[in-house]
Amino acid sequence: MKKILIFMAVMLPLVLTAQDLRPKDNNAVKITGQDTNISTPFFAAAAGWTFPFGEMGNRYSSFFNVNVDLGWKTRSNWIVDLQFGLQFGSNNVKKTKEYLATLYTNGEKPIIVGSDGTDAGVVAYNRNLYLCIGVGKIFPVFGSNPNSGIELTLWGGILQHQIIYEATLTKVYQLEGDYRYLYDRQMRGPMTGLFLGYRHISKKSYANWFAGIDWKVAFTKMTRDFQADLMGGDDKRYTDHMLTLKIGWMFPFFGRSADKIYYY
Repeated sequence: MKKILIFMAVMLPLVLTAQDLRPKDNNAVKITGQDTNISTPFFAAAAGWTFPFGEMGNRYSSFFNVNVDLGWKTRSNWIVDLQFGLQFGSNNVKKTKEYLATLYTNGEKPIIVGSDGTDAGVVAYNRNLYLCIGVGKIFPVFGSNPNSGIELTLWGGILQHQIIYEATLTKVYQLEGDYRYLYDRQMRGPMTGLFLGYRHISKKSYANWFAGIDWKVAFTKMTRDFQADLMGGDDKRYTDHMLTLKIGWMFPFFGRSADKIYYY
């Protein structure tokens, strides 16, 4: 207790001196990052669930979406964003028996025979990759924070999606190595879209998040010259739609000045 009293006796004059040095006018105090617009680079990561429509909806049921972003938010609340995404499902290919028709046996319960002569237990799922650039704007609402609000971002980029086959019980040599390219229906093409949601940006780096609806549409064409079930290629251009409900976390690089108080 004696040490505590001595410490308080030493610190009290210093605190009072610091109080006297502060300006008397409260209007002269400004907290950077709290009541001003911030310009900052950022990293973000998001996850969501995607519902496909169009030709993609004919091939796959819904699937999982993850993406990472590198971007910059300006003082005028514009956002420039580079986004890389990965999407994949779980045994969600609707036409597996059609695409692998040349591998299935005839009978009441068709199977794909594996290397040991038994059912190989083949499952199929989609794997989508996309890279896009977005330009958006934050419109402040719901309070006085000028860095948070409704966000609208427009996207442009490229999408590739294909089918991954996995033999869960035994090997299927027809789906190994380069042979798998005869069945994977790989598609690629330009993509556009938009994100509509809410983005919250605080001066505290751990309290920044966003959530909303992300819609993308791609105009894809098959990259393979030959698919086994088609006995040839496919030159058609398809339209793929994806509607994703997502939530993400944002990590701004404010720097040390965002937490300082300046007097002037």
